[in-house]
Amino acid sequence: MLIRLAVTALLCLFPLAAGGAAPSRIVILRHGEKADAWMLCGVGQERADALAAFYLGRHAAKSLFAQGEEPAAFLAITLHTLELVAPAAATRGKPLALYSVVPDGTLPKDKDAVEMALNRRTQEAAHDLMTNPQWQGKTVVMVVGAQAYRRCQA
Repeated sequence: MLIRLAVTALLCLFPLAAGGAAPSRIVILRHGEKADAWMLCGVGQERADALAAFYLGRHAAKSLFAQGEEPAAFLAITLHTLELVAPAAATRGKPLALYSVVPDGTLPKDKDAVEMALNRRTQEAAHDLMTNPQWQGKTVVMVVGAQAYRRCQA
């Protein structure tokens, strides 16, 4: 988890232009309330729908995007973050880039191994975010876990 926090902190604290192909703006959100280790609870799902309706969706009441502006991508780091941003991405017809460890029966039960795998995927997301030329100069929405979000606010 420490590596994920550090990568997210780097995204928050350092100038975005350093990557060469960096987006002009990154909207960072934290996931909604969790039911368990893999899914949001009812309130978290309601938050996801509200974010799409009021701030992130195509016809959002108080859109975070200027008239005619489209986010170039939606990135999710965990299954919770995927659930949070999926309704907004769907209203815009945008695919979601998921950088996660998905429970498929082969996932190790060892919590440290899971954390290491998530750290690796978070590093890949940060690398892609800062180097993918298709996102250069554009807005990207990235959803992170609660601890990473709090680190950005520090």
